Amino acid sequence: MEDIVLKFNHRRCTLLENEVILDIQPIITEDNSYFAITRSGKILEINTKDESCNTVFSIDNGELDFDKYVSILISSDRNIVAAFNTFGRNGLVIDLNMNRIMMRFSRDEYHYEQTIFPVAFVKHNNQVLIIHGTLWNRLDITNPLTGEVLTARENPETTEEHYLDYFHGQLLISPDHEWVVDNGWEWHPLGSVTTWNLKQWIINNKWESEDGVSKKDLWWGKEDWNDPICWISNTQVGLSGKLDISLFDEEDILNHQKGTVYRIYNVTDGSIVNEFEIYYGKLFFDTYLFCSSQDKGFQIYDHSNGKVLFEDNTINPVIYHNKSKEFIEVKDNEIMICQLLEGECNFS
Repeated sequence: MEDIVLKFNHRRCTLLENEVILDIQPIITEDNSYFAITRSGKILEINTKDESCNTVFSIDNGELDFDKYVSILISSDRNIVAAFNTFGRNGLVIDLNMNRIMMRFSRDEYHYEQTIFPVAFVKHNNQVLIIHGTLWNRLDITNPLTGEVLTARENPETTEEHYLDYFHGQLLISPDHEWVVDNGWEWHPLGSVTTWNLKQWIINNKWESEDGVSKKDLWWGKEDWNDPICWISNTQVGLSGKLDISLFDEEDILNHQKGTVYRIYNVTDGSIVNEFEIYYGKLFFDTYLFCSSQDKGFQIYDHSNGKVLFEDNTINPVIYHNKSKEFIEVKDNEIMICQLLEGECNFS
């Protein structure tokens, strides 16, 4: 196995005392900058270069359940943040410029705890919009500034056209804001990852997320859902998981890997570009494929063939900042910063 010679800067940064971070996300347009949400409801702006940490908003008690998992998302212009219970029903959209909650959203009760709340920001015609789950089998797009629902439509009955027998899950938007990937599930139960075109949905067809012409099944028949996902390019997405072998004939799975598999899909036609075995963990992509596993630590893979190029079982980062090349690991009110130094990825 070839080893990759990498240089990391390792350092720790202690944040506000008595603040426990529940989630942290990079501000993708700014080096070394992050927003984080804490158990006390504070949204912090963190800069790892000067090690500054400032409260930019505080969420009142009762808006969200901070005793459970809470996630945040950041709009592409950094001015709007969504905060929501990760496996819950409720969420908020916060205007940081005006220091106010500009929108509240929720989904219905039917098996909501099974999936990561489907929430995502998308930019269309220079306007920040939010996609959010409203029913177990329905997504809507709302303009948080005006409250206008761009995808207003009927709720079809089971036997009617456009009825969708599918539980929406975690949403990921392509870098060019053209495609959405939906990490959902359906009855057996089994994981089922789908995709469709955002412009087609917004401009041409309000039913695109149900059965539109651009909608495709990517990976149907996974053992589970909420599995790791990362975008590789504007049209390729990487998924990991295990095939539910009980759904297939023996000859169909004869040569299939038995462990966790990483698959690259082309969202424009639904085809598999490549696949290989991988550890199970959070996925990040930036020239190489990075995997952060609770059991195995940190690995770097050659994305073309699946070879493990680097391993370090002492770190387990939760996010990656593509602009400043930083991996962040969180431990209560302290973060560990592992910065991948530019130009140091050389094969020995």
